[in-house]
Amino acid sequence: MKFSFIISSVDRYDDLKDCLASIGKAYDYSNHDIDVEILVVFKANGIMNKSVESRYPHLVKFHTYEDVGLSGARNIGIRESSGEYLVFIDDDAKVKEDFLRVLSNRGSFYGEVNAFCGRLIDPVQNIPFSILFSDNNVKRLGRLDFQYFMGSAHVLSRKAVKKIGNYDERFGSGSKFFGSEETDIFFRLKAANEQVLYLPDLIFYHPIPIAPPKYVYNYSCAIAACLTKNSINDKWHFLVYFFIALKLASKAFIRLLQKLILKGKYEQKDKRCHYAYVLKGMFSGISRFVKEEL
Repeated sequence: MKFSFIISSVDRYDDLKDCLASIGKAYDYSNHDIDVEILVVFKANGIMNKSVESRYPHLVKFHTYEDVGLSGARNIGIRESSGEYLVFIDDDAKVKEDFLRVLSNRGSFYGEVNAFCGRLIDPVQNIPFSILFSDNNVKRLGRLDFQYFMGSAHVLSRKAVKKIGNYDERFGSGSKFFGSEETDIFFRLKAANEQVLYLPDLIFYHPIPIAPPKYVYNYSCAIAACLTKNSINDKWHFLVYFFIALKLASKAFIRLLQKLILKGKYEQKDKRCHYAYVLKGMFSGISRFVKEEL
């Protein structure tokens, strides 16, 4: 069985070196018994002129792209890859040394499952990326568990991709809707009756970002557009998508009220989470998708 790591990279040379090094360590840990390839898809902006170091250069293939966002770059990686399983990871992320061992053994325990997500850890603070990743139990994910399925911490079989299609290039960094490309994939997997497993021993490392208001607005816009799209395409579960949107918006609204009435710690939370931008982004995402895409 062959695993293809697909990395979309813009201009983070040092981060990319660390990412490749972590995959190399995982390859060493597996005693080179596991078939691996690494596809790095670069935005054509000059980074290719640098020598990208890897302990195993024969495993790494480079491709360039122009005028496509993250989803388009990942679709290039899918097209050019040859593995039965595709590992999607950001260029500023890493994997634990036993990553390939855990992934290759998953079939022995869980049978034929075509989609996995791992535990995401912040390597700087050595804490879970979010409270969800404190969960130590293997979990079969339902639609309400979509936040386990993170962009830099998931694995798809080629069989699953052929069944549901590639990434929707309207979603993701550099696209019309900034983000939620992985959430769209997750909902499409569920609509196709595919099981998705959360494997807590499958460790990805990714730093927790400090999100400015514009980022929060754009991401909220994307998740709302994604929920709108999938509520239309997966009509039998319309109420589930409506509930998720209502829950996200309600939480932001309640936090804003707490900030105005109680102040104190809620003002500090609002500085980190930008709840007003969450609300604005969600309403904008629904409106834009309905007006522009339907």
